[in-house]
Amino acid sequence: MAPKRETALELWGYEFARAREASGFSSQVAFAGHEGVHVSASLIAHWETGRRHPRKEDLEDCEKVLGTNGYLARLLDKWVSREVPTEWRDKWVSAEARATLIHNFELSVIPGLLQTENYARAVLRHNRRTSIDIEERVRARLARQMILGDGNPPTCLFVIDEYALRRNVGGPDVMVEQLTRLHELAEQPDIIVQIVPSGVEYYPTCPFMISKFDDVEIANLDTALRGQIVEGRDEIFELTRIWEDIRRAALSPKESLKLIEKVIAEWTS
Repeated sequence: MAPKRETALELWGYEFARAREASGFSSQVAFAGHEGVHVSASLIAHWETGRRHPRKEDLEDCEKVLGTNGYLARLLDKWVSREVPTEWRDKWVSAEARATLIHNFELSVIPGLLQTENYARAVLRHNRRTSIDIEERVRARLARQMILGDGNPPTCLFVIDEYALRRNVGGPDVMVEQLTRLHELAEQPDIIVQIVPSGVEYYPTCPFMISKFDDVEIANLDTALRGQIVEGRDEIFELTRIWEDIRRAALSPKESLKLIEKVIAEWTS
């Protein structure tokens, strides 16, 4: 098996860790405890492992403490901002990790960022591309979810069709576990979940996500064959209009929680 290709963000994280240690901070906790640093140790850990992209103002504060005089910011721009990934998935995961705002519409399954391990495994087992490594894909999907639990999570708005709550993925036990998890996440302050009830008028579209960061917008369309990255301003504008149309048809967050509770009870019985 070929070795895992390091991303530019992972390489940059290694340089950040070297700079931290060279400045006398032996741990991420010690560095986060400095009065000039305004991010958590867990977020710093995500930077150093290439899981999150630092915000400009946070990196500026850190560089003042490290005394690196903008060196890390220049590396970030040179290595990461100009990187051209070889696969759409790499590019989307990078955009997702940098996001301050994520819009996600899903038609038939619970969105990947909200999936439990058992549910994700059940979804991936139905992929007909038999060459995929299911367990590796499950690990990768769960790793993406770390952006929801670090010290500086993006605001996420998920609009999900009611059909996804009722579609049997993995059996009743898996569905109860998944919907219970969905309910828990929907109560977090940075996560909004709205369900489109089954009685609304038909709306033709495919699942998609829009990630926003640093005045940049990028979308991922989940087509029948593979994900498709969309970056054109006109296309993003049209997707945003579609998003707003679908969201207007959805229940409020409070009503959506009640519907999730109702469907959990139905799966339990």
